[in-house]
Amino acid sequence: MAIIYDYIRKVRSFSYNARLFLLAGIIGALYQSVYGVLGNLYILQAGLGEDFLGLMISLSSFSSVLFALPAGMLSDYIGRRRSLLAAAVVAAVMHIAIILQPTAIVIILATIMGGAAGAVMMVSSSPFLVENSTREERNHLFSVNGATWTISGIVGSFLGGTLPLLWASILADVPDSFAVYRATLLMTSLLLVLSIIPYALLRDAQTKDAEPWRKGRNFNFPPWPLGVQLLVPEFIMGFGAGMIIPFLNVYFANHLNATGAEIGVIFSVMSLATTIAILAAPLLGERYGKVRATTLTRLLSVPLLLTIALTNNLWVASMAAWFRSALMNMSMPLVSSFTMEILDPKERATMSSALSMTWTLGWGLSARLGGYLMKTYAYNLPYFFTALLYVVSALAFYYFFAPREAEMLSHTEKVLCPKK
Repeated sequence: MAIIYDYIRKVRSFSYNARLFLLAGIIGALYQSVYGVLGNLYILQAGLGEDFLGLMISLSSFSSVLFALPAGMLSDYIGRRRSLLAAAVVAAVMHIAIILQPTAIVIILATIMGGAAGAVMMVSSSPFLVENSTREERNHLFSVNGATWTISGIVGSFLGGTLPLLWASILADVPDSFAVYRATLLMTSLLLVLSIIPYALLRDAQTKDAEPWRKGRNFNFPPWPLGVQLLVPEFIMGFGAGMIIPFLNVYFANHLNATGAEIGVIFSVMSLATTIAILAAPLLGERYGKVRATTLTRLLSVPLLLTIALTNNLWVASMAAWFRSALMNMSMPLVSSFTMEILDPKERATMSSALSMTWTLGWGLSARLGGYLMKTYAYNLPYFFTALLYVVSALAFYYFFAPREAEMLSHTEKVLCPKK
């Protein structure tokens, strides 16, 4: 009971800016979850194949890579608040363009612009959370931020499965038709417009942690050994994820014969499991350490990933997907918080850009490969490559940072409990 009370106390202490940021994330994630269920299926219904989906995902990733460092400079120059607001506006316009005009050229242009907006959002978010939190509440803020997306994912995935049934009745069409998907996505895209409002209400941060970014205009990289150690596991993880995650709804639909409604239910439960795991992440990190907890949860997710690939039963694959997502995503707030802690304040924005570039580069390179392998050979083939890459990434992260965390914990204990 004391643990729950302490958790609630820290959440209630979140700043005005942090609360608005979380609200914007909840609203935007509702749409993103609906799109996660229906977006790829809508593109396929528009007459574009799995290989084009791979190209689309790759272009988004390469755009994020290309704009990551300029996004970091923009975020430093005009501030987090203005950067987040501008990115939210561009992202909303680009998504609506894809829905209204799903032709190859429009999708490609909107994907590139959306990738640039995503880079600004991603690069600005972690420094923004650090600027608008204290050390005591920071782990909980990162976890709750991750949970807002998965909480919205529960509702959004449910809507993605059920709203097509409503629109099918209104339009007198089948639920999996192009017109029904378009109507559903267009209606829910209003959520993206609403998510702009909280960003517009943000204030410039006034905390001590904000000062290094407000004063700095240059890139400040950490010492190269630390930079490499941070980037290598991230690239490997991104490369593995890009082969399967963007196609998960297509895998369930075309390989396991799931309907749109079933995919909506599956994704909703997945979001619920992930939400619980992310909210529990600070407790796991406090008990075992962030590095050990991250390594353990990522390794435990691998057998579940292989279960998805090896079974032909929809619900066995679904249960494996729920627990895999929970274990893998539990590590996100732990890694983000740990990374911010070991970096000098003036290095955080730059390293956030570099980490964004590394992840999306790996994701982009492998997404095209994943789409090709699924279309040419077998839908489950990429899963085996991803499983291997996840193991390598988890072990590399542990090898690089377990000694560093042990040293940090030892130093903290000496400070808190000095010898008499």
